[in-house]
Amino acid sequence: VPRWNTTTLAKRNYGRQTVSSLFIPMTRTSDQSTSTKTSRQTVLENAGLLKQSRPGLYYILPVALRAMYKLIKVVDEQMITIGGSKLGTPCLIPADIWQESGRWDTLGAEMFRLKDRHERDYCLGPTHEESMSELVAAYLNSKNMMPLRLYQIDRKFRDEIRPRLGLRRAREFWMKDMYSFDVDKAASLESYKVICEAYERIFKRLQLKVVKVVADSGAMGGDTSHEFHLIADNGEDEILICDQLSHISVCHDAVNTETVKLCNEMAECKLCGGRNIQKRRGIEIGHAFYLGTKYSQAASVTYMDENNNKVFVEMGSYGIGITRLLDAALEILSTSNKICWPSVIAPYNICIIPLGNPKDNSSRELFQLAEQLYDKIAVGKLKNEIVIDDRIYLSKTVGPGTRLRQATVLGYPHLIILGKQALENGLIELEDQSSGNKQNIHINNIVDHIQQVYEKRDICTL
Repeated sequence: VPRWNTTTLAKRNYGRQTVSSLFIPMTRTSDQSTSTKTSRQTVLENAGLLKQSRPGLYYILPVALRAMYKLIKVVDEQMITIGGSKLGTPCLIPADIWQESGRWDTLGAEMFRLKDRHERDYCLGPTHEESMSELVAAYLNSKNMMPLRLYQIDRKFRDEIRPRLGLRRAREFWMKDMYSFDVDKAASLESYKVICEAYERIFKRLQLKVVKVVADSGAMGGDTSHEFHLIADNGEDEILICDQLSHISVCHDAVNTETVKLCNEMAECKLCGGRNIQKRRGIEIGHAFYLGTKYSQAASVTYMDENNNKVFVEMGSYGIGITRLLDAALEILSTSNKICWPSVIAPYNICIIPLGNPKDNSSRELFQLAEQLYDKIAVGKLKNEIVIDDRIYLSKTVGPGTRLRQATVLGYPHLIILGKQALENGLIELEDQSSGNKQNIHINNIVDHIQQVYEKRDICTL
């Protein structure tokens, strides 16, 4: 029987983040699931991060959602740095603006289409070139308003014929899409360069190996396009990387014989003539398009030049799949029994775990010590980055071993483990889950040590 009841515990921890207050429906915590065939979706569902509703539709549960919001904040910071203005657009888009651009009939079955009660046609937005063009056309009255870089981060919809690979190929997903509006092609290509460089800074901060890939513009229009691929052994796309042009890769699916030719099983890069070509696999996580005037002409997005002539605005479109990027990062970093996050977006950075069970006084003392450490460490950048595993009173169903295994599965960067040594000689175990390093630190030094570690560490906070 616990020495304190759960009502008292809840009152005492009001304002502190605790594991018991989080919805983390983990279904497996043992090391039995070590098969390399375990799907990523199964791993994420077992860890209590996702739950499939229907094929291609997912509940994003609290821990994963927190990581996603951190990723969004990382993206926001770079978009603001380059002069981006964030807004929201309707997910429900009238058919007429898609008909004006010609894409209502060409996009095909992947577009979710519906009618309202008045039999008017709509779609659920898979992308928003038409919507943004319509918006800017209503307000643009001077070329001095450009360059204009508008973006949103919201849900998109695509009626995948066979949803698969978890969030990577879903019917509903989160995307960051930016649209640039410039006075001429040169200015538009400068925006293109600036935004692509911002993308590269995002991926660098996430410490992910991403390459920029020459791609086909396809139905989007324009004559310049690049994809951003996360290198992964099980990636969907095959890419060819030229060592002499380390910043340029060629997407095997997108190139033609004029771009790459095979000779004696070796590819020749027509961009530089190099023959040291590597075949790799990648997961597409971003795309950039120079659009020209395709959409500005359809929506009459114009400005008046010095001769009082109407000039169509030059546009660009730039996307990063937010849920796709999060899913792909977890795919390459995690194992079948441990989630590993890009360190900058780890949902919580520290979990304090008091061990023992509620039948002896030591458990109560260890829990009180955990609260004291929480209050001292959860300041500054760590204010909202710590959780206490307060489930000592659930020892019959969630014992010390289970709590330690669950903390390992969820991939907290640091674990602070409070055992009997903390009471007997003041030693606390600090485990760095990224390196596997464990060390015993005296209780008088643990707060300063943690603060020094995180003073140097780049983390995104909410």
